[in-house]
Amino acid sequence: MTAKENSTANLVCSSYEIAWQEYSTLPGLTPDEHMFGPDKLRSFIQVMADVGERDPIKIARSALGMMREYEQKVRSKARVPLRQQKSE
Repeated sequence: MTAKENSTANLVCSSYEIAWQEYSTLPGLTPDEHMFGPDKLRSFIQVMADVGERDPIKIARSALGMMREYEQKVRSKARVPLRQQKSE
């Protein structure tokens, strides 16, 4: 592992720890959010690290925001009647 890869791995770990503290205390998580949330959180954090962000707090907050946005889209799509989804 190169120094850059090690630095990025440490950044991702630090960011995940910060984000997980908030995520794990969120009320009303669905079963899907409990099951897939940690992987999605890691994925969003990795994206932020890959594009060059180096502040673990900013990465954690951004990843949590992306998770909330994703969940809102999923819930909104679930509310749209199947008939309307097929016509799009």
